[in-house]
Amino acid sequence: MGRGQTRKGRPRAALMAAASSSRPLLKAQDHGDPVHVRAQDVGATGDRWVEPFLAANLAGLRRLDLRYEIRADPVLRVMLRPGPRIGAIPLLSPTTRKVAAGLLVEPRFRWVALGAVFGAIGFSVEPSLGGAPLVPGSAREVPPWMLAGPVIERIAALLRHRRRGFIEHAENRTSPRGRVNWMTWATAQVPRGAWTTFPCCFSEPDDDPDLIASVRWTLLRLAEDLSSVAWSSPARYLLRRAAELQSVVGTGAARRPSSRWIRAGASAWVTEAVEAMTWVAEERGLGGARNLDGLAWDLSIDAVWEAWVAAFTAELGRQLGMIASPFQAARRSLRWHGPAQSMGALVPDVELRGAERVVWVDAKYKAHLDLLVRKGWSGLSDEVRADHRADLHQALAYASLADIPQVDALLVYPHIASDDHLPTTVATVTSGRRRVRLVLAAVPFGYRNSEHRERCLGSFRAVLAA
Repeated sequence: MGRGQTRKGRPRAALMAAASSSRPLLKAQDHGDPVHVRAQDVGATGDRWVEPFLAANLAGLRRLDLRYEIRADPVLRVMLRPGPRIGAIPLLSPTTRKVAAGLLVEPRFRWVALGAVFGAIGFSVEPSLGGAPLVPGSAREVPPWMLAGPVIERIAALLRHRRRGFIEHAENRTSPRGRVNWMTWATAQVPRGAWTTFPCCFSEPDDDPDLIASVRWTLLRLAEDLSSVAWSSPARYLLRRAAELQSVVGTGAARRPSSRWIRAGASAWVTEAVEAMTWVAEERGLGGARNLDGLAWDLSIDAVWEAWVAAFTAELGRQLGMIASPFQAARRSLRWHGPAQSMGALVPDVELRGAERVVWVDAKYKAHLDLLVRKGWSGLSDEVRADHRADLHQALAYASLADIPQVDALLVYPHIASDDHLPTTVATVTSGRRRVRLVLAAVPFGYRNSEHRERCLGSFRAVLAA
């Protein structure tokens, strides 16, 4: 029987495809149109399936921050509206509570753009993996670098925090060490005239050989999987990381990992790394082509956007000769006096500071700037106007954090239009010797190439130089 065939001669791939087609994969985009779930999509019948369906899938809907709405025209269905999270979850049958379908929320700016951003931020924001059954049909829809990144980072964390134990070694030595097996010496060495070679058993501090062998196997498999998309920037980044880790563990035996190797009392680094390596060993969506079903996962696209804007403004700051302080480094505490207290601090995403100037940057993964350009303030809905007004007040609050003559407060939005023109609008507020500028600006979701990168940075340099 050839490899890949069943006993009756049918290709396994055909059976897997048939199994996957019976459990559909529904798709949506973050902040995009709602996806419609009908009774037949989740193996239900009749008109009393909605409430049991929502109850069975409540945890998954919360995981992806999906809002739901029930519609009955023309047929009864549940509309799931995606929000700020991307990922994949299984959809459970309302009757059997078994996996009946899958749901994949893809990035609005496509996988290629997300890959460019991940390559720039070095996978500093990772998806949360597992915690649910496999998602039908999702493995081939998600690029292998998306899920390989966390595996490589877990292995890197393991190697940074590894603890060596005493490992038993058996070795023939010219000088005795540890325990000498005199029986073997007398029966095997002496008859061959090897009087001065002693079979010794001794313990010395070393890495767990099984664990290190599983690390080698996993890194080799990931390098193989990523080679199919080596043209992409995140795959190139992860291939370099894998090569660095391979040099750390060195050459030697490579064995398929198993969760059985997690011993009692193992550290969190070991447990998490072994869990990730078994995902690869069991081909749960990390190879992209070996299996149809993939791991459940989720990722905050807002967090990715904030990390990308922090990387963008840090590079901009270097070109302007300003010091960048991202995330919590820019935090300013609020000191309350009285029985009632509100938020504890103002936390801009990035602070750029120069000798006579401060630039506060706050990343907003919203379409507000694009809507303002196309529709104007009067054309926005009341909900969008209220949300945008709150963002403006927040930016102006940041402007009060520095007693310096020139302060810029930037709200940075993703560039949604298909052209290369980055819309920017500036409002100026003068108070005494201080000039405060409120800037609404757009940044592309990742660079297409080095020329695109330089144009974007040049556009922002011009804005801040004004």
